[in-house]
Amino acid sequence: MDSFLLERFHDEPPPSPRDHRHPTERDRDRILHSSAFRRLQGKTQVFGIGQADFYRTRLTHSIETAQIARAIANNLLVEEGRLATCLTSELAEAIALAHDLGHPPFGHAGEASLDTCMREISRRFRLSGRRALRFEGNAQTFHILVAAEPKSPEYPGLNLTRATLAGVIKYPYEQDIGNDKFVFPSDSEQARWALRGGSPLLRAGRRSSGKNPRITIACQILDWADDCAYSIHDIEDALQAQFLRAGDFLDARFCQRVAQHYEDTRQSEAVPDISRSEIRERLRDFEARIRPPDTGDERAHRKQALRNVLNELITGVAVRHRPGFKRPDYAWDLVVPMESRILSVLCKSVAWEAVITDPRVAAMSTKGKEILHDLFSLLMQELVGRRSCALFPRYYRPIVEQCLQRGGELEAARAVCNFLALLTDMDALRLHSLLRGSKASSIFDLL
Repeated sequence: MDSFLLERFHDEPPPSPRDHRHPTERDRDRILHSSAFRRLQGKTQVFGIGQADFYRTRLTHSIETAQIARAIANNLLVEEGRLATCLTSELAEAIALAHDLGHPPFGHAGEASLDTCMREISRRFRLSGRRALRFEGNAQTFHILVAAEPKSPEYPGLNLTRATLAGVIKYPYEQDIGNDKFVFPSDSEQARWALRGGSPLLRAGRRSSGKNPRITIACQILDWADDCAYSIHDIEDALQAQFLRAGDFLDARFCQRVAQHYEDTRQSEAVPDISRSEIRERLRDFEARIRPPDTGDERAHRKQALRNVLNELITGVAVRHRPGFKRPDYAWDLVVPMESRILSVLCKSVAWEAVITDPRVAAMSTKGKEILHDLFSLLMQELVGRRSCALFPRYYRPIVEQCLQRGGELEAARAVCNFLALLTDMDALRLHSLLRGSKASSIFDLL
């Protein structure tokens, strides 16, 4: 693999002579053993944590995405040997394991809530563009990897290779007005280092042009592996939870709402416009594939049917070389058949209609937003108003104490936001119950 891609931002001692791992393997292992990765076991994927043990969490989703990414990378390396200069299966696996580290409690609802809190602080201080305080899950993932996750007292973050850091930057944009996906200004130096020679960190105007930025081949593999994982696995979880039944695919009103969501998202998903009658026909075909027989184990049939669909999505991809790029990981395009993209978007539209818009799930999302917003206000009042760190766990107090010493409310807001983003769903619920709840709580709830 190209030595430039294996460089690290901070110098570190050479590995043991008996450590024969490839640098991308060490990246994968650093991510796998991080506290941020462990916390994903307590963060919502679709169904709330604690509702049942069967359904996927952010942790199991990340593990499954990593397996898919590894399989795609391995297949492509076998078929196209030139990829070995910029890709290993462990690199694809590492990036996939890391891709959701920045997600806060309560899924995308929690992400929106923390961003709202930060925007409110920014408005009060009349800050905008790069100076504004924002929260975004992908930006937080990169922040964790380069700054927040401790590994060594010698440097912040995990000190991953250039290839891995570039691979997690799905949206290489500066934070600015008009950008909802970006890299935090505080992390822009390491982002530019990771992207050097491949793609610059783009300004907001480039995003509004509607053209997709150049991203590495490993990042492209992650993007498709993520789509494969949650488009198929969310269908499986919805069927198991009976939020979705096979017969729903034949219901005219259900198909109409799925078609509407497909139409609403097709431009961002880069899939063609297809008629509603064709969508209904495709949903009928999908239902026929997963419909269980009259006899036998329904679960085994469903598992096999969905596995076959997933395998088609994985093995159908190829790569195309793009000459003219000096940096090898930017010289390849992942080629995904349009039929596969359409199927993935339809599956996501089905999951949206069957699960995300269900009032039970929507109510939990609303509750999660309110809890995080209230916790942000309470912690800011404690930290800024009372100049106290008493509500924070001891491992996090040195961080907030530095904010108090510097005396800035803006720095305090970032520290509080980062702390809340670390929490699992149950951590946030327990903390809120201790501070606001009417039912009896235990002093051991935070341990």
